[in-house]
Amino acid sequence: MSEDASLRAAAYGQGRIFQSERDIQITEHHHHGAPGTSTSANGPASVRVASSAPLRAALRDREELREELLAALDAAGGVHVLHGFGGCGKTAVARWLFDQSAASRVALWVDASTELQLRAGMLAVAADRGASPEEVRAAQEGQRAAADLVWQRLDASPEPWLLVLDNADDPQPLRDGWLRSSPRGTVLVTSRQAADPAWTGAGARMHRVGVLPVVEAAHLLHDLAPGDHQPEATLRLAQRLGCHPLALTLAGGFLSQQLLEIWTVEEYLERLGEDPVTLLDRGAGLESGARERLSRTWQLSLDALTQRGLPEATAVLRLLACWGHAPVPLALLAPSALVAVGVPGLAAERVEAGLRGLLSASLVDLFEVPGGPDGRRVRCVTAHGLLLETIKAGVPAGQRAELYGAAATLVSRAVLLGEDASTARLSEPHLVALLENGFTVGSVLDAARLVRDTYDAAGRWADALPFASGVVKAIPGEGVAEDAAAVADALKLGEILNMSGDFAGAEPVLKKALDAATTWAEDSPLLQADACVQLSSCYAKSGRSAEANRLLHRAGEIRQRVLGSTHAETVETVLEHADNQFRLGNYGVSLRLAHQLTDLVPNLHGERSDDVAARALLVSAAAMRHAQVARTPESPWRSTVAAPASDAIADVEAQELSWDLVWERAQVALDAHVRLFGPDHPRTAAARHNLALAAWAHGDQETAVAEFRRTVDIRTAYLGTEHPWTIQASGGLAHCLALQGDTHEASTLADKAYADALRILGPKHFITVGCAAAQKAASS
Repeated sequence: MSEDASLRAAAYGQGRIFQSERDIQITEHHHHGAPGTSTSANGPASVRVASSAPLRAALRDREELREELLAALDAAGGVHVLHGFGGCGKTAVARWLFDQSAASRVALWVDASTELQLRAGMLAVAADRGASPEEVRAAQEGQRAAADLVWQRLDASPEPWLLVLDNADDPQPLRDGWLRSSPRGTVLVTSRQAADPAWTGAGARMHRVGVLPVVEAAHLLHDLAPGDHQPEATLRLAQRLGCHPLALTLAGGFLSQQLLEIWTVEEYLERLGEDPVTLLDRGAGLESGARERLSRTWQLSLDALTQRGLPEATAVLRLLACWGHAPVPLALLAPSALVAVGVPGLAAERVEAGLRGLLSASLVDLFEVPGGPDGRRVRCVTAHGLLLETIKAGVPAGQRAELYGAAATLVSRAVLLGEDASTARLSEPHLVALLENGFTVGSVLDAARLVRDTYDAAGRWADALPFASGVVKAIPGEGVAEDAAAVADALKLGEILNMSGDFAGAEPVLKKALDAATTWAEDSPLLQADACVQLSSCYAKSGRSAEANRLLHRAGEIRQRVLGSTHAETVETVLEHADNQFRLGNYGVSLRLAHQLTDLVPNLHGERSDDVAARALLVSAAAMRHAQVARTPESPWRSTVAAPASDAIADVEAQELSWDLVWERAQVALDAHVRLFGPDHPRTAAARHNLALAAWAHGDQETAVAEFRRTVDIRTAYLGTEHPWTIQASGGLAHCLALQGDTHEASTLADKAYADALRILGPKHFITVGCAAAQKAASS
């Protein structure tokens, strides 16, 4: 071999090279790399010290998991894997167990984030457990099986041990014999991978580590940033951060480390709305790595998936980010649905692979939710809200329109076509998310209106409200005078706010809608009439019946002129007018209008005839009941009705009035509502409320109490405990119970009803007056 050729050989690490020159001379060359040139030779400084950052605060929650891991230490011989998506506290739990075990056993910590670090750390473990330098060197140089050496020494350890393999997000190197169980100790692995052959092969016990419960999350914030913070604000901040441990830690770190400007929790919450990820990252320490910054912790998992040949995982996550935080039914991601839409960077045939990659990296969760009345459960996928916000912020500007267009089409088709009722229902929250993002092209508005109107008809006004509000906010320029359809949307929003019990919130919306409708009076006069009716209803429910009547008079003139006297919408103004008159104490007028309604009902025409007919029967029955109470001084309900106004009830108007007739009309009205709306609709509950009052006066106390209880139950289920109508029914039930002598339950109900009415409606509202009467009856 020539001299030049002999110089071409090189040794790596601490290897040896044997070369022959001419026939018999052998030269042995030892090549020792300079310090730092060989990763294998440069192991960790110590495996007896955890390489993770120390816990910033006491570990919150995880009690059951911690108890199980402590018990595993005593039993020994097991492999345990803590898995979950980035930043959920897997390493924190491992660090806690490491610190807890250090006094009773040898605690060993290995960074398993890369194959080289895993190998170097495990060989350092072998040296710690008694392997000689020669044995370690032989393993480094490939002259003996490195993993076998490590486990031989661990199995022969004279002391029990805990071995932590941290950040094993790529478990593939562990499959080469590095992960085993031993009777001398316990192995604890932290990984983002929820499933892998390495776990199965080692017989590992899996422990999912997720977000914290909200109360513990708020406690953690307080631990990290102690001070004079409002508990309610701290709780809201924990909820806003999705109780995510890393986000909580970053927020707490920021709040506790400020020097130049001190923010309150409320101010921090307000600033989060601008750019949450950037603000949270400001809470990281100067030496923090990518895993300790929210902007990077999840990207590490996506980068790893891309390296594994799954770039589709990022595209799937971007699509999910368009839809918001609610569970996404898998039907929306079906290849058959995606083929017709086209999602940037996501071929329909690759969505399955991308989704499985996200599941394996714990970036999304797969679970089942109740799908509908048939009890069938629907498979859905969901991701943490902050993760979705982070991904959404990172979508390239050039892809946004196309991506949101695809997301909008998928959701709108699911709702409008209704081929699968369960998928349609579970897709509804994603319509709201698209509206909130300002993306209203295509059929999103049509789908949102359909959902809004469906909930409105069912009496589920709280469910209808997000869609009604979203549609109005999507109107260009935030105005309602753009076109007649926009005015109608604003009117519907005001109506739903009104029916939801938010009278104060409904009023400005309806006033603005009336102003807009007035500009369309010449082309669409009925739009102006609709606005007058809706605003009058809001005034009436607020106890401002005189103002309501003026608007009704205006609406009635328009509808009479355009539609005629027997059209359902014209008659609607009559029944609303009658309803207001007896609240004002004008019982003579209300009775005359009640008789007029009775004559009009058989001749109604128009699209809403059935609805208006049922309401007309109820208002007519209520007008008679109020008039009969007003002319019966000994009635226990006398204090709950308005004092008679100047138009006293004429004998000719009242000569046919009796409690028998009042009872009969109340029953007819209830029967009509049950037929049209069903037995448990909130509108039917109004007829039950009227029947309960009529039944008491008729002498049937048992029916009165039963109907009141059912009314309270219906309104509580549909409207909530603090809706004015629920409060009104609770007060009525309390009054009946007090008159029956059950003062204990009556006092409890009446006190709460009066307090709620006073707080929500004020002292002069007719519902508050009724609750005060019930409270007085219960205390006497």
